[in-house]
Amino acid sequence: MTWKTTTLVLAGVFGLGACAPKQQKQVFLQNMPMWMVQDRSMYVTQGIDSSHVISGQVERSERIARERARFRVAVHIADKIKGIYTAAQNAEKKPFDSEIFKMITQAIAASLDKEVQLGEYINPNNHEVFMLVRVSDYNPARLKQLLANIEVLDDKTIQQIVRGVSKVFEEAIDYDDVQVPKSM
Repeated sequence: MTWKTTTLVLAGVFGLGACAPKQQKQVFLQNMPMWMVQDRSMYVTQGIDSSHVISGQVERSERIARERARFRVAVHIADKIKGIYTAAQNAEKKPFDSEIFKMITQAIAASLDKEVQLGEYINPNNHEVFMLVRVSDYNPARLKQLLANIEVLDDKTIQQIVRGVSKVFEEAIDYDDVQVPKSM
């Protein structure tokens, strides 16, 4: 589920909740963290995702949600550097290849380091675990190697992608000064 989908679903739920009696609205919103309803699109190095609890295996669902949220960070970063890949393809008079771009996104994900869990919320209504994580660094050597394994990428494009990812982390908001509210 993307952050846009999550936001739209939550907006719809709140819209439907406006029709519910006041007591029901208070119970539904009780203990829901602010990050669940905020626009967090400016936080490129943060990701939110979820996983349903199946057969009471909460730890397993937390692990899955955390990994999905971490991958969401890679997707955010890849979106920021998409122009680099597009320009390289245009320079070689090749069309944009979404499969290659997926491989670039996977390489970015595999190079991410220093993950911090900023928040967790378990929806009491459907037992879905939502996880908010921040990734504060990446391994440039690992990223370069993983990109080199994508045979169609030339050295110049690889260097530009690595520089682009570096720039994303340099320009990321300093999260040490930002407090994430625990609940509404």
